[in-house]
Amino acid sequence: MRYFHTMLMALLLVAGGTTFAQKPTEQEELALAAMEGLMAQPAARALPIIRKVLAGQQSTLVKQRALFVLSQIDSPEAGEILLQTSRSADVALRREAIRSIGIGGKDKALAGLQDVYAAGDTGVKAQVLEAWMIAGRKQEVYQAALNAKSEEESGKAIHMLSVMGAVEELRKLGDRPNASGKLVEAYAISGDLQSLRKIADGNAEPSVRAEAVRKIGIISSDAAGAALRDIYTRSTEPEIKSAALEGLLIADDEKGVLALYRAATTPEEKRALLRTLTMMDGDAALEAIDAALEGKQ
Repeated sequence: MRYFHTMLMALLLVAGGTTFAQKPTEQEELALAAMEGLMAQPAARALPIIRKVLAGQQSTLVKQRALFVLSQIDSPEAGEILLQTSRSADVALRREAIRSIGIGGKDKALAGLQDVYAAGDTGVKAQVLEAWMIAGRKQEVYQAALNAKSEEESGKAIHMLSVMGAVEELRKLGDRPNASGKLVEAYAISGDLQSLRKIADGNAEPSVRAEAVRKIGIISSDAAGAALRDIYTRSTEPEIKSAALEGLLIADDEKGVLALYRAATTPEEKRALLRTLTMMDGDAALEAIDAALEGKQ
């Protein structure tokens, strides 16, 4: 069963970006088949051959496949070879080694990527973040965000945490001073209504609070719709009320906007809400238009 699983992973790996513009030569195809055959061999037999391939004259494509095979071998030595290659000057092999460490999911090799991340350039850092994401290592990505030396570096780690659904880690980052702005999108992607509402009701810059309100619409749930209606109703700030309407528009919550329209008390507010309803192009908009033409609520 493991053999067929690893064969499938190999095919997915190739489909995921380890391909070249040119079709493999006959010699490469034979070498690739040989690499796949090593997956079914004991580590003691497979590792010497893989070492020989990586040190030899085989093509980059074959060496990349060898690195993937290493990720499937349950051996400390396999992890060490991958870590060594993750520091290689060969860009293609380094990238493949880092990704293979993520696929393999071995604790020691994944921990070793911390040094690779710290010493790497922007591209290497992105590859290590992806490897940690593949392996589900939220703590390592959190530490990368926590120790980031620039807003760009922090933002990339935060984005990766949002993709991973790392709500608790993102919330811990949100407790730090001046962290709210760059976390708004991450909270939205991870579906964290609680944290977005905390920013919206907090003391951040008005533009950050308004963005948090708008991003609530991305969550598109009943709770998110109720939160936007509540923010709209309670707020006295035009920027926040406008952001709440935009959030409802993003969520396509025409029933919610219709309820606000019916509860509005001034002509200006009714016009703004009616314009939002007409942009939604649903039955609620027609209902509101008919009522407006008939002089009803």
